[in-house]
Amino acid sequence: MSEWKPSGLVSPLPLPQLCSPTNVIAVWMPVGDVSSDTPPPNITSVPLVDAFEASTFVTMKRAAEHAAGRYALATLLRDIGFDPFDLRIVRDEHRKPILVWRDAEARKRAGGPLSPPLPEITLGHSNGIAVAAVSLDGALIGLDAEPLDSSRPKNLLTMMASGEELQYLEKLWEIDEQLGMQESTRTWVIKEAVQKACGLGMHIAPQSFSVLNCEEVVLSHDNVGYRLEVVHWRELLQGRSFVFGFSRLKEVVNSN
Repeated sequence: MSEWKPSGLVSPLPLPQLCSPTNVIAVWMPVGDVSSDTPPPNITSVPLVDAFEASTFVTMKRAAEHAAGRYALATLLRDIGFDPFDLRIVRDEHRKPILVWRDAEARKRAGGPLSPPLPEITLGHSNGIAVAAVSLDGALIGLDAEPLDSSRPKNLLTMMASGEELQYLEKLWEIDEQLGMQESTRTWVIKEAVQKACGLGMHIAPQSFSVLNCEEVVLSHDNVGYRLEVVHWRELLQGRSFVFGFSRLKEVVNSN
């Protein structure tokens, strides 16, 4: 089994003005060749990769995307003063990734009771790139990306939107299929970012809330209310236009 090696540099990902007050830093890197006929590489030496989780990957694509995301995050953490080998990623009951100290010795090296708080993180990958971001002020964040030229069947609309938002997207498809597809992709990445920032992922149905013409999203799930900032933008990466969605959780209200 070959050892995984990064396919390119970890580069800063420019963020819109809305992200700046939240102390968010983001990076991206290329995933590299993910030929389906290539056996998955050994990624266990990559910082923040869990050996057991890595052993479950049976395709080159899955292993390479996972390794690139962890490597990008590890590089970012090192740049802001953390040793990624002193850290690991665990998942909560909703599979939200969380940074923790690897063990008591690692925390002791970082200052013990005076060790700095660990940032919140978000990870993602799509069509040849991996992204990672950290929130230095403890706010939950979500970051997602998709190529703007992604092909999407129209029948997916009812699985991601409802009400006025669904009517808007369906009308766009009728007027211009390409424009409708692009707007659907933009809508999807914002919703993915919101789901991540809530810490619940796909446990929140994407059609249960709208991001149409929104800079702020309010939604409810299991008697808990969430209020989030949202923003989207485009970046040209590897000669391809990607649309990015970012969300920051501002408030949680339990109605019980």
